[in-house]
Amino acid sequence: MDATLTIIAQEAQRIAATLPGEVLHTIAEAIAQLSTTGDSYARARIANRLPTGEFRARVQHLFQVWDKQAPAVSPQSVALALLTATIAEEFHRQDQTVDLVWTGPDSRVIPLRRTDQALQQLIEEARQHLTIVSFAVYKAESILEAIALAASRGISITICLETPDTSEGKIAFDTIKALGANIAQHAQLYVWPHDQRSHSPDGKHGSLHAKVAVADGRAMLISSANLTEYAMTLNMEMGVLIRGGELPGKVDAHFARLIEQGTLRRL
Repeated sequence: MDATLTIIAQEAQRIAATLPGEVLHTIAEAIAQLSTTGDSYARARIANRLPTGEFRARVQHLFQVWDKQAPAVSPQSVALALLTATIAEEFHRQDQTVDLVWTGPDSRVIPLRRTDQALQQLIEEARQHLTIVSFAVYKAESILEAIALAASRGISITICLETPDTSEGKIAFDTIKALGANIAQHAQLYVWPHDQRSHSPDGKHGSLHAKVAVADGRAMLISSANLTEYAMTLNMEMGVLIRGGELPGKVDAHFARLIEQGTLRRL
């Protein structure tokens, strides 16, 4: 097989693993309508249709690989590779599983996975991108080590969290410092600024209280547990670990859109 076709097929698989299926179908249709392989203006228009900067960057990377490593591959062949990878990914995502995740005493009534083990496994399985959202971060050493190892593997990491400044005293400790210098350096860190928050009539503001982790748009943990030692070992915390289906990708796209529109702002 022509090596350039393999390059395109591999890149199509990578992008299909991280973008929503409906977006990929639209991109494949637009690529199939290109008349030449080197029409950079037409490619830019395709990328600019996408709703978030992250989506645009991933599609632009596909175009860069196509242009530099496989320029002889036709638009129709690229579109077919992307459509095939998308359909295969959609089939894979339909096989959804849901597991309960728990920190606390065992009732032995239903099978429950430990919060720290489920979260660590999700982080370790990431191959492209991690999105992590937490109100607090403090002394969750095994989880922070897993995130740092993901960063060392070249995984793109987005972390949304509260800070002493944005929480106005609801958090007393430095969550950025608690992440560690390695994670803070390699991850993209976001906060919910005050000018984007709802406020009550007496001036009180909402908190970034969600606790979510998403790996590659394929697996997601939603839990009551913060990234803290007590949440992982001592508290009563419960959540669900969802693998497959559309929800992980939709939640990833939801936070990407909040970032794109400025609701969440990069530090």
